[in-house]
Amino acid sequence: MAAHPTIPGVRTETLEVAGIKTHLLRAGRGEPVVLLHGLGASSYSWRFALPALARRYEVFVPDMPGFGRSDKPWDFDYSIAGLHRWVVAFLDRVGVARARFAGNSMGGVVTLWTAMDAPGRVERMALFGTPAFPENRPKILWPLSWPVAGRIYERLMGERTLRWIAERTFVDKSKITEELIAEYAQPLRSAQGRRAVAEFIRRAIPPDYKERIARYGRLDHRALVLVGAADTMVDRRGGERLAEALPRARFVFLDRCGHAPQEDAPERAVPLLEEFFGER
Repeated sequence: MAAHPTIPGVRTETLEVAGIKTHLLRAGRGEPVVLLHGLGASSYSWRFALPALARRYEVFVPDMPGFGRSDKPWDFDYSIAGLHRWVVAFLDRVGVARARFAGNSMGGVVTLWTAMDAPGRVERMALFGTPAFPENRPKILWPLSWPVAGRIYERLMGERTLRWIAERTFVDKSKITEELIAEYAQPLRSAQGRRAVAEFIRRAIPPDYKERIARYGRLDHRALVLVGAADTMVDRRGGERLAEALPRARFVFLDRCGHAPQEDAPERAVPLLEEFFGER
């Protein structure tokens, strides 16, 4: 795999977390911040936010199992619950008792699960383009969940699929660089990488989803719910509904922005994140 693109002031590390070789970006000093990427993405998705946040915090940005440069075990539990358990193990491995969290898409859902099942580990949470309800499922990739055709779709995932998705995800087309395509296409060149994406889609709606949704109202964490106006997965109503369900949430609707605000509109999304993390 090619070397990770250089981000000034950011160091790369490789750690073993719960038996999985894990790629990590780390920078700064201060109170801890954890940034979690979305489905099919990696720590690279936070490249614009990381240097800004590192001026005040110690920032940890892992590639979760199955994604980016981390290992992709065939037998890993690529569900929300499986990824949440791994995040708790990651916190233990880097010696972080409690952190500010930001998650995009899948990373936002994993953050929600962590706040529910390990509430003391989450100080506050920023949820960017977070599909918190079944109707917000990733429709572009939903064919992967089909019994027979899904296996065909899985084998066909690659750079062409990625370019097609990127064109429909980003408002600012200048962000769709060859570097971005190379970063996100690399894991899809292996059967293990394609399977991680497909298995998450197949398990995207957990059996206990109704009970989970009912628990949103019992979360006592401060939350920032941010949705881009051009997000084709989580629309304004989906974001508002989540913010209304969380007792201490603020909703922000960002124009000229798609599903990954920290990549598509970082000049507006990152200052909002800094402001939220700095609130007393």
